[in-house]
Amino acid sequence: MPEKIFIARKLTKKYKTYALNQFDMEICRGDIYGFIGRNGAGKTTLMRILTGRAAQSGGDICLFGESNPDKLYLQRRRVGAIIEGPAFYPGMTAEDNLEVVRLQHGIKEKKCIKELLKIAGLEDTGSKKAGNFSLGMKQRLGIAMALIGRPELLVLDEPVNGLDPEGILQLRELIKKLNKEQGITVLISSHILSELDQLATCYGFIDKGKMKEQIQADGLIAKCKPYLSIRAGNVQNTAEVLKRMFPDNELEIVSESRVNLYGFTGSTKELIKELVLNEADVKEIKAEGKSLERYYMSLVNKGR
Repeated sequence: MPEKIFIARKLTKKYKTYALNQFDMEICRGDIYGFIGRNGAGKTTLMRILTGRAAQSGGDICLFGESNPDKLYLQRRRVGAIIEGPAFYPGMTAEDNLEVVRLQHGIKEKKCIKELLKIAGLEDTGSKKAGNFSLGMKQRLGIAMALIGRPELLVLDEPVNGLDPEGILQLRELIKKLNKEQGITVLISSHILSELDQLATCYGFIDKGKMKEQIQADGLIAKCKPYLSIRAGNVQNTAEVLKRMFPDNELEIVSESRVNLYGFTGSTKELIKELVLNEADVKEIKAEGKSLERYYMSLVNKGR
């Protein structure tokens, strides 16, 4: 059973309205957790509470096994973060920025600076001022600064925003490297779902301050694989017929007139014949595929 290094239970944060509302979340050690939600959904608020930049209005959190609010600051030392953009001194070099953070953390050995510059791909920036870096370089500098102190959990708030394709690729490879080679657990938020699709090992979908679903990457892949979309006059009856015919296949009733059948590999003509024989009122069958974006929207719209 994977170790749960962060747990949120019924977490709330209220400003004028609820930014988080009865929010539940679990992050396991070793994961790259893709935190998905539209702008204003509550992603940054959760990250601010996790890192101690904001206090919750209610609910509980547990970080590295510690749930006592008076002792959480000790566990937050094991967390590195970039929230709402990397913070650095633009008139200083990458090396000098890292030196400032090293001193702030009370780390005696200076060799960590050279190591982090190399990890972030900034070892050749020399005397170039950080303010003159590309946006991708600035993000990588921010990550290098967040890695001072060797955190076990790295929190990244919308790190690919504004990056060009090359910058996105470099950042993606850096995150994978930190996760695989150094065992750093990563919580990364984005509304660019196609980017997280190439990174995450598990996902959390948030909307209007509520967790809509948490799912492992392989489970999401299974749900987003090709499927048959079946329009029927009586969707409940059609779904019951499909359950009898395909007990091992997943079904999803998406509306009053449509049901999806996942994992079907046979003949569509034979399927139609069987449905007709079983008096299922089928109007249309078509092959579909659900993207990550469409899956998220199906969660958002469920129950509305």
